[in-house]
Amino acid sequence: MGKNSMWFEAMKSFSLLTQLGIMVVVCIFGCGFIGITIDKKLGTSPIFSIIFILLGIASAFVSLYKTLKVFTKKEDKYR
Repeated sequence: MGKNSMWFEAMKSFSLLTQLGIMVVVCIFGCGFIGITIDKKLGTSPIFSIIFILLGIASAFVSLYKTLKVFTKKEDKYR
């Protein structure tokens, strides 16, 4: 395994970790923001915030699963 090949693998792993981290943050904070906005409009303090944060966590896990599933299929294909 050459130096360039090791560098390529390291950058590929780093980009995957970055993508996964951004995906989780956007899902959770995006849904949380929507929940807080709905709560402010309707005057229902924590109800929609909690519901949408839980929805954001669930969507983050689903997105992580789908992304890792595709990534591991690609890795198995090259081995």
